[in-house]
Amino acid sequence: MNIEKLESWFLNHKRKLNFRGNTDPYLIWVSEIMLQQTQAETVEPYFEKFIKKYPNVQSLANADLEELKKTVEGIGYYRRFKLMHEAAMVITTKHQGRFPDTYEDVIKLNGIGKYTAGAIMSIAYDKPFSAVDGNVIRVLSRYLGDYGDMRKEKEKKKLDQYNQHMIEKAHPRIYTESMIELGALVCKPKQPQCESCPLNEHCFAYQNHSVEALPFLSKLKKQKVFQYHVFILEDEHHYYLRKRTESLLEGMYEWPQFESESYYAAIEQLSERGIEAEIIDSLGHYKHVFSHQIWEMDAYLLRIIQCNSSQFIKIKKENLNQYPMAVAHQKIKIA
Repeated sequence: MNIEKLESWFLNHKRKLNFRGNTDPYLIWVSEIMLQQTQAETVEPYFEKFIKKYPNVQSLANADLEELKKTVEGIGYYRRFKLMHEAAMVITTKHQGRFPDTYEDVIKLNGIGKYTAGAIMSIAYDKPFSAVDGNVIRVLSRYLGDYGDMRKEKEKKKLDQYNQHMIEKAHPRIYTESMIELGALVCKPKQPQCESCPLNEHCFAYQNHSVEALPFLSKLKKQKVFQYHVFILEDEHHYYLRKRTESLLEGMYEWPQFESESYYAAIEQLSERGIEAEIIDSLGHYKHVFSHQIWEMDAYLLRIIQCNSSQFIKIKKENLNQYPMAVAHQKIKIA
């Protein structure tokens, strides 16, 4: 691999992103966590808002978790921010508020895996630790002509070993960002811009007209579909919410919802929880797609007649926007 050509390409073509161009490990950590399963363009406004509110490890460690989740409401995959909060508390107690500067200490932090640890070590500290994400897997599998199933850890590990060998010959900080940027801008999943790629001269896939065939990824299991009836419960001045305890969207608030194909069966489930209500309006059908499941939701506005339940949280209507709610339920139009 022509590392010099790759790094030169990056320095001339990199995107101007608000989370790039610094070596502060805290800022790099925040950006890398936000970039998990999220596009760079989506991350930018969230990153700016987050850093303004939590400019350092100490402020994040002292954050109210519910307020933290409200800050990132809408970005999805909220468990990562709960883990960030836990990691920040560890840094303040175990590392005296200073972000650790060894790979061994970084990877021990909650929510940090091999890729994120490698990205922090190489970008923040300019140390040669491989960082292989989806973009880098795509670049390397095409460049090397590796037809292994990249859903399998053993196959990804081979690319990681090659990447480690390369970064030891490079400028770690520039190399890591170069590989990620190349995958994002040039070596894209579809319609890659091979003619402008700095590595095309020795790229197996380009030279053998097999770019579209790589990387090879075995088929994912079909997403499970859930049929929900969602009830916007209200009285004259209040709404009634539920705080999720499930791992998916843990700690976020939602409208009461019940898995059922029948409205009347869902109403019966509501009644079993001590709430009697009358329907005011049908609010329509909504759909939300997660990575491993799909929610099909029929929403209804209900007025409470009697409530003998402690399962739901009663809030003033004007305070609704103070509670972090997942996008799936934000989609429901209640006014």
